[in-house]
Amino acid sequence: MTARLERSTRSEWTWVILLLGLALALRVGFVFFEQPGFYFEDSLDYDHAARAFLETGHFYAKYYRFPLYPLVMAASYRMFGTGLTPFRIIQALFGTATCLCVWVLGRRLFGVRAGLLALLGMAVFPVQVVLAGIEYPVLLGTFLIWGVLTLLAGDPAEAVHRTARLILIGAGVAISAMLFEGGWVLALFICLWSYFRPPAGRVGRRSVGIVALSFVVVMSPWLYVMSESGDYRQLILRPGLHLPSAPGVEPPLWEGSGENLLVSKLSGLARNPWWTVRYAWGEFIHFWNPYPDRLTSADEAFREKLHESDARMTVDNSLVSDRSRWLYAAGFGALLVAALIGGLVALRAVPGSGLVTAWPVMLAACYAPFFTQMRYRIPADPAFILLGAFAADLTLKTSLWRELLASLKALWEGWKRIAEKIAAVQTLILLFLLFVAGMGPISLLMRCFRRDPMQSPKAPGSFWAVRERTRERMEECLKQF
Repeated sequence: MTARLERSTRSEWTWVILLLGLALALRVGFVFFEQPGFYFEDSLDYDHAARAFLETGHFYAKYYRFPLYPLVMAASYRMFGTGLTPFRIIQALFGTATCLCVWVLGRRLFGVRAGLLALLGMAVFPVQVVLAGIEYPVLLGTFLIWGVLTLLAGDPAEAVHRTARLILIGAGVAISAMLFEGGWVLALFICLWSYFRPPAGRVGRRSVGIVALSFVVVMSPWLYVMSESGDYRQLILRPGLHLPSAPGVEPPLWEGSGENLLVSKLSGLARNPWWTVRYAWGEFIHFWNPYPDRLTSADEAFREKLHESDARMTVDNSLVSDRSRWLYAAGFGALLVAALIGGLVALRAVPGSGLVTAWPVMLAACYAPFFTQMRYRIPADPAFILLGAFAADLTLKTSLWRELLASLKALWEGWKRIAEKIAAVQTLILLFLLFVAGMGPISLLMRCFRRDPMQSPKAPGSFWAVRERTRERMEECLKQF
């Protein structure tokens, strides 16, 4: 089963415009009706960096985060004043543009109705709505990520092999990498996907080369500024701070760009490989946890302390209340189940759907060596919505159960092929142990004492019959006894 791309009708465009209007209205409405001030600690850092840039032409000395988001914030402050409302409306526009990317990708992969359902899901998904009112680069980064994935999806002859699209993809990846960590995950994902996606080989290497060249060109001003100043904290310090400390390792306080801290933690993890693997696996599992824990802003005392240092920090933060988090956990848990069902069917039935299903896994795998939080999962939310919309579309077609059974059967057949390979390796290992560790010493003893139990006299009353040896043909070889 594949989604046949149909021509857009006036009715479909009407629904698209209405749903995009709904998405924009919800986001702008939240911006206008939310309480003034900042909700999270990171927002204060970006605001201070933006204001320092406007006053001095560079960030303040202690700023070590990625550079692009405070520059966007500074541009908004310069054009519309230092109020947060204009900047949040700009973010609402980018959030709505992300909805448009999800619709295009959903329509291309899963069909017209699934695309509209995905657009509806993105328009009303609570986290995507409230992001417009939070000063955090994940909203702009999510737009860039799904813009890049939309360019990459579809017919390989149209999406990957055209130089213009590859250049746009590389530029989009570079811009997202200057916004937040998810952009670097996207860079690795795009390279792997472009290289291994059929047709691979020479064409894949050419695609990776064009994307990489465009990436480097766009990144070069930032890299040049860092090389001139000798301050690489934005690339080195953040991984050093976020990496875990292995047992028995006491990392030093960072100095300079943080190379000493990063090297200390990496060497400790290398000396404790099994602990590192267990930690990364635990964080990979935690990535899918529906309940948003590890939120320091959920602590009221922490919010009050921030409010004392900056009065713009809100104390009554309804976004991190127990009720809000449990509602999110219930909604995201249901979405995750629907996405799992849709993903199982899509991988078997829809060509190109691996792009959508592989991205969340890649995101989880890359964050697992550090630590995982709900905000790191936000760039994967559109993938869950797309796959959930596909499952909903199959339900409306009354074919979900049949397609799911077929996918589970295909999954079982695939597992049997993998199990056969595993069994072959296990058999080799077991036979090696049997003949080397078991039969070997016994045979050596028999050789030393010149005894051969296979030539021992036949016991009286034995049912064994000596087989006459004749010219062995295929028919006789099939009859061993």
